[in-house]
Amino acid sequence: MRSEPIGSGARPELLTRIDDLVEELQPRLVEWRRDLHAHPEPSRAEHRTTSRIRGVLESLGLEARSLEVPTGLYADVLPDGSRRVPRIGLRADIDALSLVDQKDVPYRSTHTGVAHACGHDVHTAVLLGAAEVLVRLREQGLLNRGVRLLFQPAEETSPGGALDMVAQGLLGDLREVYALHCDPRTEVGRVAIRTGAITSACDRFQVTFSGPGGHSSRPHLSADLVMAIGAVITEVPTLLSRRIDPRVGASMVWGQVQAGNAPNAIPASGQLSGTLRCLQLEGWQRARDLVPQLIEQVAAPYGVSVQVDRSTGIPPTVNHAAAAGRLAEVCSAVLGPDSLADTEQSLGGEDFSEMVLAVPGALGRLGVRPVGSADWPDLHRPGFDVDEACLGVGVRVLSGLVALRPDPGPRRRSQAA
Repeated sequence: MRSEPIGSGARPELLTRIDDLVEELQPRLVEWRRDLHAHPEPSRAEHRTTSRIRGVLESLGLEARSLEVPTGLYADVLPDGSRRVPRIGLRADIDALSLVDQKDVPYRSTHTGVAHACGHDVHTAVLLGAAEVLVRLREQGLLNRGVRLLFQPAEETSPGGALDMVAQGLLGDLREVYALHCDPRTEVGRVAIRTGAITSACDRFQVTFSGPGGHSSRPHLSADLVMAIGAVITEVPTLLSRRIDPRVGASMVWGQVQAGNAPNAIPASGQLSGTLRCLQLEGWQRARDLVPQLIEQVAAPYGVSVQVDRSTGIPPTVNHAAAAGRLAEVCSAVLGPDSLADTEQSLGGEDFSEMVLAVPGALGRLGVRPVGSADWPDLHRPGFDVDEACLGVGVRVLSGLVALRPDPGPRRRSQAA
């Protein structure tokens, strides 16, 4: 599955040992992943998932430590006899989506309305697999550096669990931090990497509209709240595109609207919610402040009042140049030079961004689409699934990031341009 190491300084026998351990582990990786997939839990409610992770870590002789929030945990794997060795962080998000799983498979979600449609079951199984590989290498005297395994809750909400881990100080003694995310656009066996921004900034807006209500036969005696909502839906994205530099890549999309219960009554209240996404950090700061102003200005002529609530936003995930290069080097060593793929910056939000603001690091996109398949369900779709060969690929990469680098180099906190 791999070629000879290129520029990694890795010993061939170490690469072979990682390969052997992953091959032996593959059935358990599938078991872990399918169990997690069948029992998804939403953000901040990942209690069974946390317990399952704890059980696997403790079976490996690791001390699984709780977070200061109810779910999620972390554990360290350190070389024998050393507790001060520099550490790399490896992160997996563990929560699921509020979405119906429509697949006809034995491991289909058993929790109605909740599904692992973003691949967090894969991320978790991969990190558990890396934990086992690194523990086995330590037993054989082949682990020269430390690692912190970060099982993060609540990635799919805002504010997310990455902020909890940063606030708890779990990244304070790390030199680097890495994560992989499932990518159905990339074939299994490959990892897509880019330097610089790989995801976008994201905010969630909820707008509450209020008016006197009234009979639809006398709109002049009321305030047409539904018409006001419609105007905000159509006009705010257009106005934003004329008030923000187009190169910023600002995108305002509404996803939910609710108002009224009868066709002949103008409702007294309604709600609208959506997301703002931006490619650039600087433009995001301007756009997120401008959106509430535009909403109020558009709604004002209709005589309704509005309350705009904005979530704690997520900045773009910006891969540091050195970390992205290191990730690419390890992929080439453990998977082969043909394993690398290019990728574009997406408009998706990812709170791993908070971790790489605290510590240099990189996010890679793990290919999950079967080789030769021209069409595959995208993330956040009811039919999303993966080619489970991706599990071993991910374990090789995360294990290699730790095991193949004896010296982490000097710590740097500045972001790559």
